[in-house]
Amino acid sequence: MIYLFGLLLAFSSLLAAVAHLHQQAQYFWDFVAFACVTGGTTAVALMTFPWQYRRLIARSFFALFATGGEAESGVVADCVEFFKSVRAGKTHYEGDTSSLAGEVLRDGSELMTLGFGQEKVHQILEDRIHQSFERLQKVAMAVRSLAKYPPAFGLAGTILGLVSLMRNVSAGADAKQTGLMMSIALMATFYGILTSNLLVNPTGESMAKSAVAEKKKAEIALHTILLLMEGATLLEAQEVLNSYVTKEQRVNLIGGFESEAA
Repeated sequence: MIYLFGLLLAFSSLLAAVAHLHQQAQYFWDFVAFACVTGGTTAVALMTFPWQYRRLIARSFFALFATGGEAESGVVADCVEFFKSVRAGKTHYEGDTSSLAGEVLRDGSELMTLGFGQEKVHQILEDRIHQSFERLQKVAMAVRSLAKYPPAFGLAGTILGLVSLMRNVSAGADAKQTGLMMSIALMATFYGILTSNLLVNPTGESMAKSAVAEKKKAEIALHTILLLMEGATLLEAQEVLNSYVTKEQRVNLIGGFESEAA
């Protein structure tokens, strides 16, 4: 949601700048520039993206426009509830498994049911977290690497515009026509810079940060499984897991989330 708000803010600022210059928005449209930048960038994406993770790619892009993933405090609360349910006799995780933390809780409960020892469970889940994080990082890195191409394709579009300009000058174009064609040619460079620094690079940065956040939440879930296997009490587990969040977000057994007023 913040990502979408940032895009809206950026485009609103651009529109305000255009209005301040007493220009019409249509003056900033050029098909050649659009075709060069979008076509070239899309072609590179098709050649370089790790398409074996296409579902993960789709999920990562969708997450950018979601209302916001579960906060660490929410994961801690889920983990405490899971711990409580296991202590009450439930052997299977019945929560949401769409997140990496949910997958860890589900897999951990299954491994405990199958009788794996604590050391082996720790190793298996840690490896799964690492591999999932690596896949998320590959997707983010592919997007971030893509950011260097739009300016290059924009420059190519500008060169095409300048070639057309020179031909018209040699054919006798006047100063007014020359200035107009020069401004059109520069649109390709503008499109390339805008695409790289407003769309592609911020998207990759956001995905990279989300990957780190997902890993940390998964580590909270892993710690929960290990506490279960160590035979910790519910109160001990709650206090250990509360170490992952701020004082205002800590979970207590009676009132859910602690408030700042409390």
